[in-house]
Amino acid sequence: MKKDYFDALEEVYTEGGIGNTVMNEFYDNIVSGGSERQFARLAVYMEWKYGIKSIKQIKTEHIYELLELFRGEGYKDATLKSYISAFRRAYKWHRHLFSEDFVIPSNTGFEKWAEKRKV
Repeated sequence: MKKDYFDALEEVYTEGGIGNTVMNEFYDNIVSGGSERQFARLAVYMEWKYGIKSIKQIKTEHIYELLELFRGEGYKDATLKSYISAFRRAYKWHRHLFSEDFVIPSNTGFEKWAEKRKV
């Protein structure tokens, strides 16, 4: 039985859980605290949906997809914006973990991305 995202999310901190590989990479390189919970949710999404196990493979569109999933679950815009801020902080503090062509997510970028998908 294939798990849905929210079932997989519960396993991120268990050994061998979905998202565990990306989270270990993140924690091994952590310089300062904060934003880990939001990043964990992204890590689970990356592995659950795409099988991605390296931060270097994360694209801005993946972050926007996760936020769209949360929006569909009823998350408020203020909560979505706090996630964008957390991802921006994670990038700022750990830029060396991301690919060179990663584009920092933004509130307006997310809204434009969402509008394009509606068309």
